[in-house]
Amino acid sequence: MDIKKIHWLTYASLMSLALGLFTSITFSALHHIFLVIPCLYFLNKTDFKKWPKSAWALLGLVVVIFLSVIVNHDIMKEGFAPLTRTKYYILAVLGIAPVSAYFQSLTEEEKTKRISWLLYALLITTTLASLSGMGALFFGYNVLKFKAGFVDRNGGLFGMLMNYAQNMAFFMTFVTGLIIYRNEIKKYINLNFLYVAWIVNLIGLYTSYTRGAWLAFAVSVPFFFIRKHLKGFLVSFVLLAVLGAGAYFVAGKSVIRPDSDRERISQWKAAYYAFTEKPVLGYGYMNFEPHCYEIKYRYNIEKQKFCGHAHNNFLEILSTTGGLGLLFFIGWLSCWIYETYKKDDLKAKLSFPMIAVFVVGGLTQSTFTIGASLILITPMYLLMNIKLNGEFTSKS
Repeated sequence: MDIKKIHWLTYASLMSLALGLFTSITFSALHHIFLVIPCLYFLNKTDFKKWPKSAWALLGLVVVIFLSVIVNHDIMKEGFAPLTRTKYYILAVLGIAPVSAYFQSLTEEEKTKRISWLLYALLITTTLASLSGMGALFFGYNVLKFKAGFVDRNGGLFGMLMNYAQNMAFFMTFVTGLIIYRNEIKKYINLNFLYVAWIVNLIGLYTSYTRGAWLAFAVSVPFFFIRKHLKGFLVSFVLLAVLGAGAYFVAGKSVIRPDSDRERISQWKAAYYAFTEKPVLGYGYMNFEPHCYEIKYRYNIEKQKFCGHAHNNFLEILSTTGGLGLLFFIGWLSCWIYETYKKDDLKAKLSFPMIAVFVVGGLTQSTFTIGASLILITPMYLLMNIKLNGEFTSKS
């Protein structure tokens, strides 16, 4: 196949993601469809010795996921269907080579133009999605969905509250980074437009009244300064703590939800007991939720009528893939953090705080197994590892 067609498929995968991330699950799914052929094309050209250690850890987790499902096939409520979810992790690793090759094939002028298009597509569609959700919240009409009906919290265009809020925390951290490093990115985007997008989406995040997402965003911002400005890191932490406390106080009953807290705690307990029953490979990938009711009943855990995922990335992995899965998950996360911290390019500067969002947000929500979150998290990992200049990631 012509390499130019491969490159255009690669760019189409990135553009579909930028356009659909907050507006259309179906459209954002084109990211995977377009990326498959470039991944296969570069598979026999890739120099695997240049892969980051985090990539091997993530593939190791995929192997454990397969084992967890095979070993637990007799109790898997959805059979082997959960294994299709591993495409997010596999393409995040295999996509490093084709995306690197695409950007390296461009002239500086072309690269600037293509990155600019991606940024404008992402900022415009995301801002429209936030405005649409706020329309439903304040005026009882979701403009982009042409649907009437009041909601009590902003769920964006989709109306999927937790997914919107958690993804918005990532987005707000990313846009905050663009503003902090505005001198480096002003060739890609109009700064006044960037500021407007930041304000609109900050209001969007606030009106989601999602505490975990708020906390993830607030904790991430100081990490923009931790490398070279320890004082700035500490000052920003204190300032954001004060602002966060004020926002919590003003929001009042919108965020003070004791019953919701008890539900999460009950899920954490159930996930832990699931691990104690199957400590090596767990209950099987994505198989905690179907067994949640019986586990709660067996151990007399409160909130027995409330079930779902574990509402915690670590406990979700632990309960579904056991100690072995958690080992690879922590290994992947640790390597990713180390590999990002030791770099000093713009990608690393933007990515390091976003990893903080992933860690903190994942303490109250299982973002690592939900497709609507994975469609953001895994491409973020992919893009952090590409090489825009210099050493080519594939064999010539």
